[in-house]
Amino acid sequence: MKSITLLAVLVLLAGPAFAETWRCQVPYDEVNGGGRVTLEDDRLIFVSNWPHREPEVLKCIRSGLTSECMSADLATNRDGGASVFTKIFSITWQKDGGPPMRITTRQTSAIFEDHEDGYAMTEAFPAIGYTFPVTECKSD
Repeated sequence: MKSITLLAVLVLLAGPAFAETWRCQVPYDEVNGGGRVTLEDDRLIFVSNWPHREPEVLKCIRSGLTSECMSADLATNRDGGASVFTKIFSITWQKDGGPPMRITTRQTSAIFEDHEDGYAMTEAFPAIGYTFPVTECKSD
């Protein structure tokens, strides 16, 4: 029993050593303006070079070589309904443990109307998607 407990403690202590933080540059393009991105197992932080944009912080779920990161905004509209806007970043990690080479993002939005027992979706807009490269990645 003691050897199993010792092994469990060693695994728990070693766990954080496998978590890496990558800091990468995002080249300028017309969609995201360029900037830098910090990638962790459980979050992504994108800081645009455009001064009017606030940093984006997204929660992530990592499964193997793929991370899915999402943020969402919900706003009421003047008719008592609501609109939702989501941004999903998909990251494919390299098999050798290196940084990703690119990030794919999809932006979806929908409008909901107020009904007596809740909300009903009245309009869903096609997702806008694009892929951007990441360069000059450094691991912490």
